[in-house]
Amino acid sequence: MPRLAPQAISLALLVPILLLLIFFFLFPLAYLLHLSALAQQPTLQNPLPELSFVNYAKILQDSFYLSMSLNSVLVGLSTTFLTVAIAYPVAFYITRISGWERTLISVACLLPIFVNVIVSILGWYILLLPFGVVQQALAGLGIVSGPLQLLRTFPALVAVLVYEHLPFAVLILVSSLQAIPADKINAARVLGAGVPRIVFSLIIPLTMPGLVACVILVFSLSASSYLAPILIGGQRTPVLPLAIFSYGTELQNWPLAAALSFVLLVLVVTISYGFASAMNRIAKRGQWEFV
Repeated sequence: MPRLAPQAISLALLVPILLLLIFFFLFPLAYLLHLSALAQQPTLQNPLPELSFVNYAKILQDSFYLSMSLNSVLVGLSTTFLTVAIAYPVAFYITRISGWERTLISVACLLPIFVNVIVSILGWYILLLPFGVVQQALAGLGIVSGPLQLLRTFPALVAVLVYEHLPFAVLILVSSLQAIPADKINAARVLGAGVPRIVFSLIIPLTMPGLVACVILVFSLSASSYLAPILIGGQRTPVLPLAIFSYGTELQNWPLAAALSFVLLVLVVTISYGFASAMNRIAKRGQWEFV
């Protein structure tokens, strides 16, 4: 009995979390899966339509939905690549400085978190308007002349998403970089390793769990984002979240909206798992060690 007591206490502490996970995640997900398999929208006259995969067949056979899926993946990959490329050097620099300089850079990186996401995206919307602040600055430098179309473009959408997700990436990477023992870096220098060798053979492999977590978070958030695509990208960059919202609210086609949601979920999970597995193999780590 004394040996079983710690295990019983551990299981008892896990019960509330498991209940929350079951009732507020697994049950809604199962209901959404059931809804996506309905042949038509449930009505009062027909509350239980027959089960069918007609919605998934419609998505896979229509080039419009396939192009939206591709756009969602491209937006997620582009945002993830640029976010990591910017956040990694910033996080590394933060771990190597101290005092007021570190405080200033850290506060500047974390400021977007304290601003409401709608307010920040609307701020970008105003900046990117024709003859807005960005265009006036470029015109003042003599780079452009006349109206410049920045809104409703793919680069503008990616830039806004990078701005929104950069603080999370910096926080994750700073914690990973701080966990690297200074003795290992000093030992590599004593053995004659240069800066590129230290970065690619020591620092990046040791920070791979944080890097993978950062990539999964940024990719999942950017690929499933709705506010930035509707305000910045519009209909010129159609993505799956826009179609899900449209079919779920305006067109009242819940089965098709649920099917599109599962397509997006499968894409995000598959790409995230593939990247995590590839990076863990490159870093010679266990397959599930990033969790």
